[in-house]
Amino acid sequence: MKTMVEKLLEREEKYHLCEKEINGFQYWQYERFYVDKCMRQIDTANLDNNKVDVWKLLKYYLRNSDHFKKTEPIGICFISHPRRQFKDGYYECIYTDALAKKFPDSITFENFFARDHLEPILSTNVLYMDRPIIEAEIYERVMGFFKRKKSISETIYKELTVALKGLITEEQVVEVARRGAGDYYRYQYLRTKFKKILEKMKPKAVVEVVSYGPKCMIINELCKDMGIPTIELQHGWIGKEHIAYNYAPGSVVKQFPDKIYLFGEYYKTSADFPISQRNLIATGFPHYEREVQKYNNCKCRDLRCTVLFLSQGKYAPSLPQLAVDLRRMTQEEKVRIIYKLHPVEYSTWKQTTPQLMEKGIEVVDLKGMSLYECFANSDVQVGAYSTAIYEGLGFGLCTLLSMQDTGDYLQDLIEDGIAERIESAADIVKKIQHHEPIAYDIHYFWKGNALHNLEQELRMQLSHL
Repeated sequence: MKTMVEKLLEREEKYHLCEKEINGFQYWQYERFYVDKCMRQIDTANLDNNKVDVWKLLKYYLRNSDHFKKTEPIGICFISHPRRQFKDGYYECIYTDALAKKFPDSITFENFFARDHLEPILSTNVLYMDRPIIEAEIYERVMGFFKRKKSISETIYKELTVALKGLITEEQVVEVARRGAGDYYRYQYLRTKFKKILEKMKPKAVVEVVSYGPKCMIINELCKDMGIPTIELQHGWIGKEHIAYNYAPGSVVKQFPDKIYLFGEYYKTSADFPISQRNLIATGFPHYEREVQKYNNCKCRDLRCTVLFLSQGKYAPSLPQLAVDLRRMTQEEKVRIIYKLHPVEYSTWKQTTPQLMEKGIEVVDLKGMSLYECFANSDVQVGAYSTAIYEGLGFGLCTLLSMQDTGDYLQDLIEDGIAERIESAADIVKKIQHHEPIAYDIHYFWKGNALHNLEQELRMQLSHL
């Protein structure tokens, strides 16, 4: 049976969807991620519709200027991950901050996180993207009053209604078309603004996180036109079922980065990338390396067997009930249950998953243990397809995957005997009673000496320009 990504790639190739464009806007590239979510029946109602605090946005608009005064040459333009982590009084981008310090002539683009900023930040030489993003939203809404936007939506609908038949519903195709029309105007505005910034800045390279975000995609397009190399730092799980990293053979994707610096060798063959193998470089992940060293040698595990659930919110809906069922099937004095929330759940979990408030389940939110502290205190990890699963491997945890949510995502880990399937809490009980440790090379997933590797690769990249 074909996987969902295989089905979607088949349609892409058959109907030449990657080549569809309206006035230079290749709308399919910007909507395929959303279509994938629709196919998986993931709740998309609030995928990017965060509650707007108008006064806060106005404050950011007035405070955070995007005006760039070029006083000296810019080496690298970093595009940070806006979902920062709090550390020693500051919010840190765990992907770019340590690396940016190695390049004093660099600048960091800062984006919104849920239409807000986590502050104060650790990054220096920061250029906020608030103004062009807010202006693009206003531009798109104003253009909504004109018939042209409706015409664009109708064009997209006509081109996709046959191509996506049987993959998503008629209502979802309508929504894809509606989103595409809105993205058309945001794209046109942001492309113009970003082009002016890049032309003035003239960076030698762009290093980004989450290349499939629309802002990065636009910047990647521009950089290809301007001859500026783009490099993505891996930030999470990459696999055959992650649509953002999989394309049909021979696809030319101008929105995709030129290179990807990966956590380890394992990921080089984990997806059908639209770039050559020589541009997939294993460098490691400095933050992971630092945290493992910090916690791995100071374990203070409970005498009980500790089971850690790694939440992914709506992407793994079976996990909350699994935790509740496990609690009801086991004695609290023998089995400890930790439920680590995904950051997007911190403020809403009591409303969306009230069953987790059941006695005997330790729910860890922003104020609780860090993810790595949870690993250091656990014996078993239960999840779906989060990057955290791979991080937990570094702590030697017994790894169990909920098949209700995992599907084909981490099939290779199961085939290699590194992880095991579970379908119910009863399966978890059996596994923790009879589990035997499995030997595997963690450096295959996480290359060591990461910060040094990243710095050396970037300096080599700059030396060739």
